[in-house]
Amino acid sequence: MTRRPAFWLWAATCLAGAWTAWRGLDAVVRAFPVGSATGLALLVPTLALGFWMLRRLHPVRSLPAGYALIAVAWGGLAAFGLALPANAAFQAIIAKTAGPVFNAAWGASIAAPVDEEILKLLGVVTLALMAPSAIRGPLDGWGYGALTGLGFQVSENFLYVLNTIVLTGATQDVNAALFSFGSRVIGGGWCSHWAMTAVGGAGLGCLLGRASRTSAVIAAGAFVLAMALHSWWDSPLLHGVLLLPVKGAPILLAAVVTYRLARRRYLSHFRRTTHAETVRGVLVPGEGHVLAYRKWREKERWEVPAGEPRRLLARLRATELELIEEGLGGLERDPRAADRLRDDVRTLRGLLNASEGRPRVA
Repeated sequence: MTRRPAFWLWAATCLAGAWTAWRGLDAVVRAFPVGSATGLALLVPTLALGFWMLRRLHPVRSLPAGYALIAVAWGGLAAFGLALPANAAFQAIIAKTAGPVFNAAWGASIAAPVDEEILKLLGVVTLALMAPSAIRGPLDGWGYGALTGLGFQVSENFLYVLNTIVLTGATQDVNAALFSFGSRVIGGGWCSHWAMTAVGGAGLGCLLGRASRTSAVIAAGAFVLAMALHSWWDSPLLHGVLLLPVKGAPILLAAVVTYRLARRRYLSHFRRTTHAETVRGVLVPGEGHVLAYRKWREKERWEVPAGEPRRLLARLRATELELIEEGLGGLERDPRAADRLRDDVRTLRGLLNASEGRPRVA
């Protein structure tokens, strides 16, 4: 990836975003170190838990950790840092045109959906340019969009921790951090930025997987829906901590429905491809069932002798999964990639069957 310009664009944008965010937060962090440390101590475990859960939501295999970290870093550093001056400039325009009272009530629900959703989805596009095989359809777009939103969400929650400390008079830093964590994470973390960007990412995944007029319309519709959900979340309607579950329900529902549709599309392709490759003789009968479930692959792994046979089995399964997903689409598609992967599968199967103490794979 380091040979691709998109990688250096990602690195430079993350650094620029981190520097911009630090310039805005440095003084408050230094002034309230205890509250800042408390906020970080609460938010870092939630980031780790969300990272693990969103990667595991893929029905067949977890999203690669490296790509997932790239998405989280973009959301938490690049998108968050650049959104701070973008939102401020946008709301300044709203205040001048519609008045400060209107901006105080509705400015965030107008500016943030536009600036933040664009910046977050640019992270999904950058990942696709860095690793064309990373995003091959709506399910990949959903996953990496959710991870990008998760990174943004954690950084924004830290900003709200600092804001709560200041707004409460900076007299009880720890209590302010706990209150902000309870309202932002426990009360609204399940329906925040990760869900909004997951919806937009799924539409973008359709377009990146197979560019067509239909996929472009789907991507545009998903983006508009993500902005609408974001605007609803930031609007003054149903304001209050107790109403967060009611206000967040449509956002979570949209993310869940989008995930189910993307998952069904992926599994339908998975079943068709495994059947076709079994008929072709590349996969052996029953192998598609093993490939479809993590638990069966894990069980199979421990039944193989350690060492070279186990490594060959892992390479065989990874190559078979890559062959199945190759037909989904993606940027820079190679029409000869499927044939090469079929040859690799046959070669690895032969090496595995010939390895010492290994019965024939069936």
